[in-house]
Amino acid sequence: MVARPTARVLTLLELLQSGGTRTAAELAERLNVDGRTVRRYVEHLRDLGIPVDSARGRYGGYRLARHYRMPPLMLTDEEALAVVWGLLLTGRPGSGPASIGDVEAATSKVRRVLPPALARQIDAVVETVNFTGERTAGGEEASARVLLGLAQAARDRRPIAFDYLPRDGRARSRTVHPHGIVALHGLLYLTGHDVGRRAERTFRLDRIAGLRLLEGTFEVPDDLNPVRRVVGPLAPGPGRHEVSVLVDADAPQVRALFPETLASVEPVAGVAGEGHWLRIFVRAERLEWVAGRLAALDRPFVIEEPEALHEVVAALRQKLIAAVDPGGDPG
Repeated sequence: MVARPTARVLTLLELLQSGGTRTAAELAERLNVDGRTVRRYVEHLRDLGIPVDSARGRYGGYRLARHYRMPPLMLTDEEALAVVWGLLLTGRPGSGPASIGDVEAATSKVRRVLPPALARQIDAVVETVNFTGERTAGGEEASARVLLGLAQAARDRRPIAFDYLPRDGRARSRTVHPHGIVALHGLLYLTGHDVGRRAERTFRLDRIAGLRLLEGTFEVPDDLNPVRRVVGPLAPGPGRHEVSVLVDADAPQVRALFPETLASVEPVAGVAGEGHWLRIFVRAERLEWVAGRLAALDRPFVIEEPEALHEVVAALRQKLIAAVDPGGDPG
């Protein structure tokens, strides 16, 4: 395939930026053109305001004017992230003709011409985001600023706080130690330790708002694996409800109805009153299934989320009362 003239002009600029004087013959060979075409490309760069000096003599050729530096690439945070994100996706297996080496080289060039602060944030995204084995666009609904902030916090091990809006219910403030970001099924997920819940949790980035960076740092678990956390038995999905319920019961009672392949069960400290309280966390396609399991458990419980589960449990209660006493008052 013959390279387009624009691509050759950019290649010429890159060669000149590497420093020193390049002879016309050397440039012609590198660009696979003749000397006259090299001169035309040089004039094109000059027309764009890039000062290219001509050096005469036996070792003459072309070089960039002394002390000239390319200005920083003027992209907004969102535009820079869009460019790098597109390159990352292009480098996925089966995504096109570009090799991983080509993508890495292009990403590196974009990064070098970004302002330092934005370049560090882009580096954090490249280092932190994990892609699953499938090809995915990922992140269309997530805020670019949220992704940049979360990636930097995860890389630097800084605790964060944010407002999280679950699928059903009102937004609640969360304090989290961010562990990693995973792209799955066209969505982005944050994994980390929820300080308030005292448990590992997964959050969709498109439901995160009001991100705040907190003081201090945190230790990373030895078995940290964000991808396994997302694609495991408790994998999130667009149609799943995130359910968190406190129950006063023994672990064997709970596990009989909520096995390890479906739910996480953890002891809870600081719950008022007597008993052995546990927190059940499950992602369920239907809240009616959760309500039925809680009814079968027949132990005191407190719904933490989602709000919609309260209505489902109340409706099940009325059905059970009506089944026992068809003529009675369900209220």
